[in-house]
Amino acid sequence: MKIISEVSRELEVHGIESAKVNAEVMLSSLLGCERVDLYAGDMTMPDTYSKHLNDMVSRRIAGEPLQYITGRSDFYGNEFLAEPGVFIPRPETEVLVEAVLDLLKTYDMRHTTYKTSILDLCTGTGNIAISLAKLLAHCKIVGSDISVKAVDLAMRNAKLHNVLSRVEFIRADLFDAPMIGRGLFDIIVSNPPYIAREGIRALPSDVKKEPQEALDGGRDGLYFYRRITEESPRFLKKGGILAFELGDDMCEEVEGLLTRSGSFKEIRIRKDLNNIERVITALRN
Repeated sequence: MKIISEVSRELEVHGIESAKVNAEVMLSSLLGCERVDLYAGDMTMPDTYSKHLNDMVSRRIAGEPLQYITGRSDFYGNEFLAEPGVFIPRPETEVLVEAVLDLLKTYDMRHTTYKTSILDLCTGTGNIAISLAKLLAHCKIVGSDISVKAVDLAMRNAKLHNVLSRVEFIRADLFDAPMIGRGLFDIIVSNPPYIAREGIRALPSDVKKEPQEALDGGRDGLYFYRRITEESPRFLKKGGILAFELGDDMCEEVEGLLTRSGSFKEIRIRKDLNNIERVITALRN
């Protein structure tokens, strides 16, 4: 399609990285097809779609994230609804899902009763909780987030992926909800806000369009790691797993928090595809 080249050039002129990919994603979203279908010989764009495409391009040039424009975000081979006001899933978070799955195979989880119980803190779109629910037939997952928008979107994503019967989303400030205290969990997993407050100003313009509460990790970026490390032993079964996603260069600090707490053992690190220490896991003593 000639329009792909035209949109790509316009995006490039305005400094948008991966302009061709952006153009393909917007066009395929608008036309309801796969990106590869755009290159089919008989593929054309109706004239009535031109205004919609121009609006999408204008929003992208203005710095709005591509996922908010299309209303979709890919994660772990699945498509999730995305909306302004809710943190967008990142590919590196897939390492966190893989770490949890591998730990379930590695560690003796026979202390669980019927279903593996999982708590996903700072759930956002629900991408972690839903991905785990789709891969683990015998599990019960609670996802919590302080954002009403996030909880609403996560519930819609769970319905979209047919796991609403095994995943429940609630509004809570981490553990601060009555239902979380009703029992102990086998796994607590979290991709918390971890950008140091002063560093938010230096983020790319499209990232700054995402909700600040999903980015702001406090003065040093460690606020949520401290809280979860301190509070999670009350909600985690003995031998249960705590798994965090890590911000860049945060491994040593978070590992220190877990070690000094005295509540955890067998601390392990997992790197992402860029060889960055991306996930840290530990077992409750």
